Amino acid sequence: MSYQIDWRKNFYGISWAHEKDRLVLSLVFEDKIESKEISNNIEKWSDKFTRLTIIEKVDDEFAICCYQDPQVSKTEKHIGLFRTGMRQSGGYQQVKPFFKEKSPMIQIAFAADAIDITTYEEISRLIPIRKFRIINERDLKKQEFFYEKTANSS
Repeated sequence: MSYQIDWRKNFYGISWAHEKDRLVLSLVFEDKIESKEISNNIEKWSDKFTRLTIIEKVDDEFAICCYQDPQVSKTEKHIGLFRTGMRQSGGYQQVKPFFKEKSPMIQIAFAADAIDITTYEEISRLIPIRKFRIINERDLKKQEFFYEKTANSS
């Protein structure tokens, strides 16, 4: 069995919301077929082995890396979600204090027009995140962030 992750990096961006007293990160795709495929995969993730890492980078940017640990996964295809180049200013700084209260949940969303919020459609259920971390880009050198480093360098 392969422990490699197929990193999906072409989502438009993220939106932040509150639901059930937790922060929700909606990963917004502009391709409905792809968003449904990813949704079908991540809805099979075990709640015990989900990972979400925010990597704070230099130049006021951050990246999001989300996956299920492939070493314990029971799914055939290991899909991970990764996006970089987002600004730390604005929305991220507003929601960062909420991360300390409870781990966020993620959700896959589709937007026919990412600029128009009325075209957004929730595709997946809310996926709880078991292990959530905010790290500095320098931390990618540590073995515990192997998958994050792989996503960041691919």
